Amino acid sequence: MRFVVIVLLILGAHFSLTPFAPAAAGKGWALWPFATDSKPWLSGVGGLPQQPGSALTPALAGVAGLGFLVAALSLFRLVIPADWWSPLVLVSTVASLLLYALYFGPWALLPMAIDAVLLWGMLVQNWSVISLGSS
Repeated sequence: MRFVVIVLLILGAHFSLTPFAPAAAGKGWALWPFATDSKPWLSGVGGLPQQPGSALTPALAGVAGLGFLVAALSLFRLVIPADWWSPLVLVSTVASLLLYALYFGPWALLPMAIDAVLLWGMLVQNWSVISLGSS
């Protein structure tokens, strides 16, 4: 199970960090959901990091992406304290869900499903570094 969670965390990081390297205009797809022509549903909140006035998207993407990566590292118990895992996953999934709610469309469904599985595992199944380390 630990391997599956690590893969989910790395996929969450990948999807969350794609606004920093979007695909060409019109070329977004399931595994690379952001394209250079991606626009948020709410006007006035900026856009992708390369677009003028963008602050919210890079903040949400950065928090989610880095949080997922650090959470994955914490499962190896090397540098990151095990107690940080649950807060990291919670903050990362919420930031990712907000990011994909801003840009909701068919390409947002897979990242949001990954976020939902991680939240379910942490909140309902009580996943933790300790419980995942023994599985």
